[in-house]
Amino acid sequence: MRKLVFLITAGLFLSGTNVFASDIDNIKPVSNSYELGTQYLKTDQYTKAIAEFKKALRVNPQDNSSKIQLTNAYLARAAYYNNKLCDYKNSANDLRAALFYMKYYDINAADAQTLTNIKITEGNLSSILSAINADTSSKGHFEAGRALRSQGEFAAAVTEFQASQTDKKYRKDSLIALGEIYYILNLNQQAANYLERALYDDSQNPDTHLKLARVYEKMGNTDKAAKEYSFALSKSAENQDILQSLENIWKQKIYNEPNNSEAHANLGAIYQKKGNVAAALEEYKTAERLNPSSVVTRLNLGTLFQQEKQYEMAIEAYDSILKLYPNYMLAYYYKAQSLKALGMQDAAIQNYKLALNLDPDNKNVQDELFELYKKDMSPEEMLKYLYNEVQNFPNDAGKTYEYAYQLHKNNKLDDAIIYYKKSIQLDSKNPNAYINLALAYKQKSRLQNAIDTLSTAKTKFPDNAQIKQQYALLEEEADSLLYSNASKLFSQKKYKEALDLYKKITPQTVETLTAQGACCQMLNSNKSAITAYTKALEMDSKNADIMYYLAQAYANDDNNSQAMVYVKKSLDIKPENPDAKELLKYLNDDYRNGMLTDAVAFYEKKEYSKAFPLLEKVLLLNPNEATAYYYCALIYDEQKKYWPAIESYQKALKADPKMNIALYSIAVDYDYLARYNEAVTYYKKYTAAVSAENEYTKYAKTRLKELKAYDTAKK
Repeated sequence: MRKLVFLITAGLFLSGTNVFASDIDNIKPVSNSYELGTQYLKTDQYTKAIAEFKKALRVNPQDNSSKIQLTNAYLARAAYYNNKLCDYKNSANDLRAALFYMKYYDINAADAQTLTNIKITEGNLSSILSAINADTSSKGHFEAGRALRSQGEFAAAVTEFQASQTDKKYRKDSLIALGEIYYILNLNQQAANYLERALYDDSQNPDTHLKLARVYEKMGNTDKAAKEYSFALSKSAENQDILQSLENIWKQKIYNEPNNSEAHANLGAIYQKKGNVAAALEEYKTAERLNPSSVVTRLNLGTLFQQEKQYEMAIEAYDSILKLYPNYMLAYYYKAQSLKALGMQDAAIQNYKLALNLDPDNKNVQDELFELYKKDMSPEEMLKYLYNEVQNFPNDAGKTYEYAYQLHKNNKLDDAIIYYKKSIQLDSKNPNAYINLALAYKQKSRLQNAIDTLSTAKTKFPDNAQIKQQYALLEEEADSLLYSNASKLFSQKKYKEALDLYKKITPQTVETLTAQGACCQMLNSNKSAITAYTKALEMDSKNADIMYYLAQAYANDDNNSQAMVYVKKSLDIKPENPDAKELLKYLNDDYRNGMLTDAVAFYEKKEYSKAFPLLEKVLLLNPNEATAYYYCALIYDEQKKYWPAIESYQKALKADPKMNIALYSIAVDYDYLARYNEAVTYYKKYTAAVSAENEYTKYAKTRLKELKAYDTAKK
């Protein structure tokens, strides 16, 4: 007679079989990692299998066998998490990862079977996300992708970013994230595709160009890499990593093409930026020898001389360009700078104007020309001139900022504040606008506005030393406001900023340390939270609330034993704390469920001597755990101890009257014991309770016919 094993579920079921129909034994191994992964997968060691198949794919990203088996391992583990552990979060993550390898790993279109598998997996994932009330909006997908990526779950993160990139609001950041992850996974063509798409939305972003340059370089496409590196360098400071990458590219180019004048000129430009004047000059001379008419080489020579303050030689180089190309704007521009450095103001203004005629929208030329003009202006003339400029160019952040600055200098603070704010609206990347706006607020005795302005600036420019200095000065004047400001930031969910403020309060108190712990917890930095709470508890060793917070932090850090210690201490002092009671219940439940899961695993391996003590411990913690009684009964059945088994089934039924399979099992055991009257009674109870037809109801009905003579109810 067959027995049914009761599964611990929550209404969601995934197939425990692999979606792919391939037989593990028939796939040709491609590496030691593949073979080892296959053995782990055969023995249901899913996590180890996943690790090995990932190793195989890192060695050879085109290894289709490892990709298929990795997908299978994720699907199998997802089913295990769902069906055995009721761990829906990890089950969902594994389904996301499986979808990545089925749907997003390859560039080529999927075949019909894979499309079917994708549809099944997406349906299972959708069911789980619905059951756990996950946020499936574009924002929810994007935030989930960021969280998964931070946890190193790159495959699962891709599935979320693929969903969020369809929304214009999250498209650019999602595409950049996808490019970065594919780069990490050594899937460079896909990485390039996504980063290129990101540049459609923001073509001037130097960071994206830099990321794309590194992908191109990894792919061996040095020409494209050099172009992207150069763009990134033009939009940022003298980044030494970029300079070194470009130096390597141009050196390799020269090695392959020794007479390439452009490559020599470009290498010279890199040396110039790195401050190696002699090497730069040598490369420029070589480039000029190979191509005497090169404008690029002459321009670079001019900038080199200008950099070395040899302005006459720089002007000579720029004039040689203008003889050949009278409309070459950069030659006029750099010549104007050299003339300005020599104190020849009128000549410099003339060349700035010539440059501006050729490129009227060039902001650098406009600004430098204005600097020359303003030296001879009175404050009133300056304000009038700038006001007209702002009216003529209302979207020019630089002109708006300069007008605000001059208003500030002339103590017109209300107007200065208005125009500083306008300049920030036009360009939020100017740290000086924030600093001066804060100073104007301070001069108007609007200290809180000043602090808020610099708080925003600190978030935008975390490495700006001047912002930090000004903020510190304001803190000295408004130390009493720090705690309330930090509390406000915390309520706005700006936990990092709140933490920064709490840490600045001196001396530290129980309240500030406790607040720091709360911030760290919200930032998922549980170890830091534990440190802060521990320090607070050292100051106030009888504080039940801090003990509870510390227990919570330990629980979040998966240290349940320490969490149990502190939550019990908290309840000893404050026994009616409902939150502490709930946490204690959770810890007990978690401990009990873990033992129950281990016991079921031992039972399935037929290691009854290991399973039974765990089940007894579970029942000691919760005498109403029906599943534990049920598995105790199953073990008794395996040992042919039918009377103890019946007793355990009865207890399972008492704990869970809806556990109908226990009715069937009691009937079968009475049948074994030839106690046919009792067997008939329980077969009838089982068939009455279970309306759906299955092999057990069929068997029960058959036995009822065979045991008709023992049916006392019919006599």
